[in-house]
Amino acid sequence: MASTETTNTPGHATTRRLPRVIAAAAAPLAAAALVLAPAPALAHDVLTGSSPEDGATLDAAPEEIVLTFNNTPMASDSASDIIVTGPDGEQYQDGEALGFEDLDVTTGLLPLDQAGEYTIGFRVVSSDGHPIQDTLTFTLTEAAAAAAAPEAGSEGGETEEGPGTGDETAAPAEETPVAADEAAAEADSGASPGTMIVIVGAVAAAVIGIGAVVLLAVLLRSRSRGDQN
Repeated sequence: MASTETTNTPGHATTRRLPRVIAAAAAPLAAAALVLAPAPALAHDVLTGSSPEDGATLDAAPEEIVLTFNNTPMASDSASDIIVTGPDGEQYQDGEALGFEDLDVTTGLLPLDQAGEYTIGFRVVSSDGHPIQDTLTFTLTEAAAAAAAPEAGSEGGETEEGPGTGDETAAPAEETPVAADEAAAEADSGASPGTMIVIVGAVAAAVIGIGAVVLLAVLLRSRSRGDQN
């Protein structure tokens, strides 16, 4: 019976070991690649929306500014701020404490009575303590500014009420000079008889005094003659 012998040639063994060698050599390279690969950047909180929207043109003046973030910001009024500057360079935030509710940060506004572009500058502390700051803008139309300004009709109404009230209070003022004149006339008319009485009394007293002096002189003279006789 013939026997079959298998002979392993050097080339065949090398071929079988080659994938293992390649894998062993590639393992350190793969590990090094993982170590040297850049780590993903840490994502900070970001602004996701606002009211009014950035760049919006409004036909009605807003009463507040609302900023919305992807995570709940830290409720820190001292470290956060929202400044609203109008086209006239004046600030229009109401100065009250910021409102923090869920994802929103809010500030109230003074009446926006100037047409043109408004700038919202904000700095808000995110949930991870990282400050978020940026600027947004919106534009107010002439009609919106006119509607937000004090109405001339309301001022006129106050003016109309003013004269009515003034007339009621002015009536006594108009009567006062008349009353004063009447009182002065009464005082003058009452003073004249009194003055006349005083004068008449003074004259009468003077006449009586003179008469008494004359009578006394006559009596003294008569007595003197009697003594001489």
